[in-house]
Amino acid sequence: MDEQRRKALVLEHHRRVNAGDLDGLLALYAEGVTFEDPVGSGRQSGRAALRAHFARSIEGNLRETPGEPVAGQDARHALVAVSAVMDYLPKGPDFAERGWLTAPPEPAGGRLAFAYVLMIRTAGDGLIDDLRAFWGRSDLECAG
Repeated sequence: MDEQRRKALVLEHHRRVNAGDLDGLLALYAEGVTFEDPVGSGRQSGRAALRAHFARSIEGNLRETPGEPVAGQDARHALVAVSAVMDYLPKGPDFAERGWLTAPPEPAGGRLAFAYVLMIRTAGDGLIDDLRAFWGRSDLECAG
């Protein structure tokens, strides 16, 4: 898969997230996809696990603004810096429980803002077979 196609693929990932198109998003991924979001939280695998992961984000009205993607010279990877916002619910309480942020006084109206770097690895069939999101506690905040 050439560099331009990998860059377009990672941008298509963000377009489908922003459209709330969960089925379309999952169609970009191999059946045996592995992923870790954030890196350090434990790797998961399979489209069913990925569906559960993204369903909660889409339910929370996740909106991502990707930067300019960068392709690896290995013909498999692409990375992009992303800024994102989403409703505090449903994922925010999980972050607060882990000590990653302080819950807002009114969780139902709260928003989260975060910055991260997304890395994808593609398989020979052009699907994403690995996804990793790199972000830390200092990259996550309640935005109201």
